[in-house]
Amino acid sequence: MLNMGLAENGVDSFKAAFLTMKKIKVLEDGIVHNLKDAVMSLNHGIEILFKLFLKSYDEYLIFADIDKYMTARKKMIAKGLANVFEANPLLKTVTLNEGIRRAKYLCGYDISEDFETVVQYLNKIRNQFMHYEISLSGEEVDELLLKLRIGYELAFEFFVEYNEDLRDLFDDARYEITIDDYTDEIAEMHRSLMEEDLAEQRYLEEKYWI
Repeated sequence: MLNMGLAENGVDSFKAAFLTMKKIKVLEDGIVHNLKDAVMSLNHGIEILFKLFLKSYDEYLIFADIDKYMTARKKMIAKGLANVFEANPLLKTVTLNEGIRRAKYLCGYDISEDFETVVQYLNKIRNQFMHYEISLSGEEVDELLLKLRIGYELAFEFFVEYNEDLRDLFDDARYEITIDDYTDEIAEMHRSLMEEDLAEQRYLEEKYWI
């Protein structure tokens, strides 16, 4: 029997990211593959734990289309099903960015700008791995590894602040770094993301005359 809740699922992905990042330090070959795994695992872990927080507030918040969720829930109750996915396997949950937005503005979680910036950066890299292609120099790989560690630590601090039970699940699989030492890197991530947003806005304005 397999039974993995959101907390266990999310922390499991955090541990996978942590172990992969440790392994990369001593690898001579296979760095790209493992770097991809670390990004995907950490991004997934953050997304799942945000969904844990949303569900603890109210389950409907983790679903993209609330009307479809209500229809599935009605069917679940009427037929005595175990969960809404049995009622509608095609239900979609929110994206990571939408999950953060709901956690911040509907549930009242205090999410720092630094944490949001790192998450947006990692999510951008994840999307490149997942949906397109990516090219990084040796220096950029080192930079990504540093940002992964920063993201891991900021995520850990945020999640255990609001859910102390998660601390025991994390065990010793975590980085302990002083975030204050890396304010320049976080500022650079923020600047880069702002430039991309402005470029996208200019593109839309030129294309659609907004």
